[in-house]
Amino acid sequence: PFASLAGQRGVGDLQIHYRYQALTEGPGRAAFSPRFTLILPSGSTDKGLGSGAVGWQVNLPLSKQRNDLYFHVNGGFTHLAGVDSGAVPADDVNLFTPHVAASGIWRIRPMLNAMVESTVEWAHEVDGPGTTSRTAVSTVSPGARGGWNLGDHQLIVGLAAPLTWRNGAMDAGVFAY
Repeated sequence: PFASLAGQRGVGDLQIHYRYQALTEGPGRAAFSPRFTLILPSGSTDKGLGSGAVGWQVNLPLSKQRNDLYFHVNGGFTHLAGVDSGAVPADDVNLFTPHVAASGIWRIRPMLNAMVESTVEWAHEVDGPGTTSRTAVSTVSPGARGGWNLGDHQLIVGLAAPLTWRNGAMDAGVFAY
């Protein structure tokens, strides 16, 4: 999990995901595929690339297709246990960050999609020794992806421009895969 944040580069926390396809999409029914993630503290806390604590994340997504449009909604939370908030272990805190998300995808051609994704989270963060605060963070990310079938494989490339609002300030970025 390589990360580049605020001028720091390195390995972030490792996330191990388990997803279960509980419901497949059908007439009048959305697909439902809950996900559980185990978060292992492998990133550097000094560089701001890791939490230094074991955690978990739960997501409850629903997806539905209407012709060439695909809609997704998702709700869940991230919990980090025993995050260092000061100089002594007694200052460790538990952080609980709920989030909601939605996206829409338009299939322009069989292997070309226009997309917009959005998230809102109420980030629970360390303020100082033993103290925490919560900040609303909103992101909207328009983008596109395309692909090619190569025998039994596919090559998928994508590009997005995430815009994030936090504490009255906006940050822009680029996401490529």
